[in-house]
Amino acid sequence: MMLRRKSIWLVMLIAALLLLAACGSSGGTGDDLTGAASSAPEESAAPETGTEQTFQPTTVTDDTGATIAIDKPVEKVACIVSLCVDVLAELGMEPSALAESGVRVIASSPEFYGSKGETFPSIGGSFFEPSLEDLVTSAPDLVIGLKGAHDTLREGLGGVAPLFLASPSHYNDSLRFLETIGQLTGKTEEAAAAKARFLDKLKAAGEKAPKDKKALIIFGSDVNFSVVTATGLGGTIMKEISDYPWKVEKPEDDPYGEGSVPYSLEKLLVEDPDVIFVESYSYAPDTKPVSEQLAESPLWSKLKAVQNGQVHEVRSPIWGDGRGTRSLGVMLDESLAILYPDLFPRS
Repeated sequence: MMLRRKSIWLVMLIAALLLLAACGSSGGTGDDLTGAASSAPEESAAPETGTEQTFQPTTVTDDTGATIAIDKPVEKVACIVSLCVDVLAELGMEPSALAESGVRVIASSPEFYGSKGETFPSIGGSFFEPSLEDLVTSAPDLVIGLKGAHDTLREGLGGVAPLFLASPSHYNDSLRFLETIGQLTGKTEEAAAAKARFLDKLKAAGEKAPKDKKALIIFGSDVNFSVVTATGLGGTIMKEISDYPWKVEKPEDDPYGEGSVPYSLEKLLVEDPDVIFVESYSYAPDTKPVSEQLAESPLWSKLKAVQNGQVHEVRSPIWGDGRGTRSLGVMLDESLAILYPDLFPRS
């Protein structure tokens, strides 16, 4: 592909010289790009004022190691994971279709598309088995899903659209994913701007926050909860603004390297956090939030955070499922306002 582009350029140059026309700027060539699992691609030079940046055929690798080749800018993206909604919002794009449940919830949140999020075409089925018929009907250029959840869809989507699977476990992974999708969609400038906004916000928060509060994120659907450790996605944000001592002590407790481990109230009492953020997941209409279920245990009331009224149920579709830079920015804003209300008042 690179050789063919060079040949075309050479023919055009010879023709231009024969016609004695002035030459414009010559186009450079770049190495193949890697996706969210690899180092960040170099940013392209900004196009001259009044010109459009030429899209170069691009090859990326997703988090499963699958190679995805794109020869024209991706315009229609079907989202079967919330991370997809996050990145499209950052790039100023809209999904061509949405899976239901949490994906629809985040799309309809005010920080994303608001009420317009209710109008995007629906992809039926379950989270782990979205409807292939609906995906085909939406005629996407790209489908974005979650590694470990949607891997089996790749064969079914063959000949329909490439499938990009991601699973960021650090905010740097989310940044690389943003840049990669920016490359595939021809939205490199939008990706660079979103990256800068996020990093500037995180740096300013880290410099201003006193980090004298011990924070904790837990998640679950019942009393069998798990802790997001400092190597989990949310933990990589929290350790920048707070005392966040939670870690994976035994590799077997975190076999997939996601940075989350099962916990008990007895173990929680050892560190005794000042503030607890709770991501509750409900699988039935009448399910109580996790904090209310844990409150039925006598041990819960012994925690400092409980005694001081510092247990906060958060928006799990954004905090837990969003995974992208916009969701992490929302997490950052909301957690700072709770941890240090005098320094970071709610807007």
